[in-house]
Amino acid sequence: MKRTAIITLLLALLPLAAVAQKIDTAAAIVDRYLELLGADRLPQDSMLTLVTTITSPGSQDTFIMKRWYMAPHMMRVEVWHGKKLQTGLCTNGKNRFRVYRPKLGYWEEKYDYAFYEDMDNYDFRGPLYNWRAKGLTLRYKGITLAKGDHELQTVIVEGPRIFTRHYMFEPTGLLSVIIETDELDTTEYKYNGEPHTQWKIEHEYMQVGPNSILPKEESFLRDGVLTIMRTEAKLERKQTLLFNKD
Repeated sequence: MKRTAIITLLLALLPLAAVAQKIDTAAAIVDRYLELLGADRLPQDSMLTLVTTITSPGSQDTFIMKRWYMAPHMMRVEVWHGKKLQTGLCTNGKNRFRVYRPKLGYWEEKYDYAFYEDMDNYDFRGPLYNWRAKGLTLRYKGITLAKGDHELQTVIVEGPRIFTRHYMFEPTGLLSVIIETDELDTTEYKYNGEPHTQWKIEHEYMQVGPNSILPKEESFLRDGVLTIMRTEAKLERKQTLLFNKD
């Protein structure tokens, strides 16, 4: 499922007027993408384990993000820098919702709504998963053309407490590019008085289990820093204790 995505070309994306033909609705495009990923089709008798290596070209720093998921709602995230745990979130999906406080060195109990606000940033299913329940608004923008006449369908996503995002989908239905902004039709916003381009590219997808796929390689630019994420996934036997310890 390898797809070529050249960063310098994708930064020069040009909007096109929608052609006079039947066009997918924004909801149909997003729902088709989520159906292709098939997160809800993961085997119910297994635990999904994801290990992501996070690096920046030219830097010696490497972060390791470990994520575990068991249907229907058990999730755990750990982000490590060397031997130090930087971030942690964990829930048994019922009555325990905890966040790791690195400066204090312990796990703190949270209310479920506060927990899921943080967990959204690490959910392997992505920010569009369950978009209706999250109160997101979708609008179809039209066809976006990358250099080389590469056409992408663009959906604008808005919602409470998030920047406006432009999601660009391949003809196959898979997600290719996300551009984040606080102003429509621009890829820059001011952070501490300075403009910053925010984007993310999905380079490659991988098969997980018999009926699901997930991003394998991604890159994103945030606050002027380029970051590469490479993920390995496997299905393992269930370990309920993992979501209740600490």
